[in-house]
Order: sequence, then structure tokens, then C-alpha cells
Amino acid sequence: MASISDTALRWLLSCAKAIEDGDLKSADALLRFILVHADYRPYFYESRMVKYFADALVRRAYGLHPASSYNTFPGNPAPYYHYNGYGINGVIKKVIDDALMGNRRLHLIDFSIPYYYFDGSVLRTLPSFSGGPLLVHVSYILPPFLKKYVDFKLQMGILTRDAEVVNVKLEDELKVVYGNSLAEVDECEIDFKRRREDEMVVVYYKFKLDKLVRDAKAMEGELVRLKEINPTIVIMLDFYSNHSHSNFLTCLEDSFQYYSNTSTLIWRQPNIYLNEYEWDCNRDESEGNNVIRRHQTLSEWQRLFSMAGFTRIPLNHNKDNLSDEGMSNVFLIGMETQS
Repeated sequence: MASISDTALRWLLSCAKAIEDGDLKSADALLRFILVHADYRPYFYESRMVKYFADALVRRAYGLHPASSYNTFPGNPAPYYHYNGYGINGVIKKVIDDALMGNRRLHLIDFSIPYYYFDGSVLRTLPSFSGGPLLVHVSYILPPFLKKYVDFKLQMGILTRDAEVVNVKLEDELKVVYGNSLAEVDECEIDFKRRREDEMVVVYYKFKLDKLVRDAKAMEGELVRLKEINPTIVIMLDFYSNHSHSNFLTCLEDSFQYYSNTSTLIWRQPNIYLNEYEWDCNRDESEGNNVIRRHQTLSEWQRLFSMAGFTRIPLNHNKDNLSDEGMSNVFLIGMETQS
């Protein structure tokens, strides 16, 4: 017997085929049918996912493409990271430990903040240091819409706690600036480049670059700025998939099945609360030229980074040992400046 998701997918594919054939009358009728039935789905998140894909088809049918592409699919990637954060952080710790080589100061640039006190900060990706504490400076670059949510007292509390755990010293006050990418941040707001010879700069992209890659100019600008900054290491964590097939129906089917599994994983974790902050992070992708979210392959990401002068760091892991009940949907890569 077909599942509810299988049935919804058949409806969406029929609608997409009608759009591709130029039969907007049939497409409109199918869309109304899909949206009405989505309201009767027992799980709110599943209903929202079906509506998201239906809305995407409306935009494709009528060419509704607003300018920006930074809003995300309504699926919080945090469960994927926190569900196996210990294993992921362990791999990153090894990379940073190997690269230190006498450096006595770290500048960590991250695009996401912990929003609960029990979440670990970017400092949890550092190895525990013995002897005198390492000096660390943390900079956060956040989307402008998050301004009203950032609690500096909470963030400093989390950083201070984690600094004690890994035996590092926070050298400066927490720096938070707002922009959708490195390229959008003015140099006067953050001094990205090394301040001294024994400093190591690390940039973290956790579920971030997939938003930029949809806009070729935005991605190009990001790589140019990254090359200017010349960080020692770039850490990237993202979804392990490729939904960029040239056939739109195939792309839609792959993407829907992927996010159907995502919603199942999220609903199996009762400790994930979808509060106002998270819903703002997960707003429907009502902006951007791509009506179905795409993901690059590992080799495609490697090629993009190589254009900016970075080479892949061999990591002591594979996709499987970071996976457990859905974690195979993410991948972790490290890049370093080419010598």
C-alpha cells in the first residue's frame, strides 16, 4: 500500500509534467487539489513540506522569481549536526590539531550560533589543550533577519563555558556582524586577516554554502573574498546529495524523497522544538530562481574550492561512520590553502 508521501509525490509529478507540457489549466487544478489535501495531513511538518513543493511549482509555472536566494527550505539542519555532533566534531578536532603546528592564536569565523544553552559552540570543535591556554577569537556572521534574536549574554555564557572545557582563553569580546556571506561583510566590521604570524584562521560553513551556490554571482563573490582572507582551514558541513539532474521531473522526485526522509527523522526526535527563531530560519523558499533546492556533489564542491586556491584535506572518516538513522544525508570536508 502506498504511503501518504508516495501519493503526494505522484500528484506533484503529475502537476510538474503538466507545467512542462504547457498545460497550465490542468496544473492549476492539480495544485488546488494538492493544497487542499495537504491541510488534512496528520503531521504539520509533512503538510508544510508538501505545500512547499506545491508553491515551488506555482513559481515555476508563472515565472515568479524574486531577486534574493538566501531564504532556506523549511527544514532545520540542526538535527543532523547535533544528532551526531560528537563524531563530526571529533573529525574537525583532528584537522585543527594537525594544522596548529606552533600557532598560539585562533580566529574562528562561523555562520551559525547555538540558540539553546545546551548546544555546543564552535569551540567544541577544538581539541582539548594542555599547558597554557590557547588564545581564541570568535566571530559570527549571521543573516540580517537574526538581529532581533541574538542574545549576547547567552552567547558569551556558552562560549565561556566551552572555553573552560577545551582550555582556551577568549582573547576578545564576541564579534557579531550581519550579512548573508563573507562577501557582504565590510572589512571595517571584521578584521578577517591574520593579525600576527602565529595566528590560524578557520572558517566554518555548516549548511551554509548550499544557499549561495544557487546564485553564481554570490558564490563567485564568496570564493573571491575567501581567497583574499586566505584562512588556514575551511570546514564545510552540508547535505550529502545531488539534486541537480537536468530533467526537472527527476530532480523534483529526488528532492521530494530526500526531504520526506528528513521530515521523518525530525518528527522522531521529540526534543526538537520549532520555536519562532527556528521557523524564521526555515521560512519557505519564496525567493530565488531555483524552485527546487539543489545540492552539489562532493567533487563539484572540491572543484569550486580549488578555484579559490584551496585543496581538500584528507579526513579520517567516511560517510558511513558519520551515519546513523539518517546521518548519511550529510558530509564533512576540510579544505586548506594550497602551498
